[in-house]
Amino acid sequence: MNPTDLKRPEFGRSSSPLLARRQLLTGSLVVAGALTLPLLPGTRARAAEAVSSRLQQLGISLPEVPPPVANYVPYLLQDQLVYIAGQIPFLNGDLLYPGSVPDEVSIEDARTAARQCGINILAALNSALEGNLDRVRQCMRLDGFVASAAGFTQQPTVVNGASDLMVEVFGDAGRHTRTAVGVSELPLNACVEVAAVFVVD
Repeated sequence: MNPTDLKRPEFGRSSSPLLARRQLLTGSLVVAGALTLPLLPGTRARAAEAVSSRLQQLGISLPEVPPPVANYVPYLLQDQLVYIAGQIPFLNGDLLYPGSVPDEVSIEDARTAARQCGINILAALNSALEGNLDRVRQCMRLDGFVASAAGFTQQPTVVNGASDLMVEVFGDAGRHTRTAVGVSELPLNACVEVAAVFVVD
């Protein structure tokens, strides 16, 4: 037989089982390597614009971090966790809707106040992350406290004001565990207070 009549075996087809296994392994390594390539710079840049763009679309301008009203700090960063102290609904230095719900503050107004608590949480978080909210991987937990009149049981509806905001801003990364409880009174006669925990890069 003329040696020139012999054909080279195609990839994955060989009379040698050992050679076939080597070819298969080589192909697997190529595929695995492709799956672990880093994001292209343009892709990372587009992802980094997401939170700031969403805030702009929602018409939210983050305020200065409200100063603590007692002996505590507004946030602490530990490893990949950011703990945000309880925020009450300050807006431009004024307390929104003081009083108990629903006797002095309507449920809808209290919900608006909870949303403002959420905005103040974002302001503190933004400060903790040096202005880069795109580092947020997940909102892990919100703890909501509602100043409640006797017999009031719709605290979850009120705290939804803050919860809905987190999902609006962060999408699925804004979904969190939560507590929503009623209390007889809150500091400065606030109708609602919300604290938070986030996981960040």
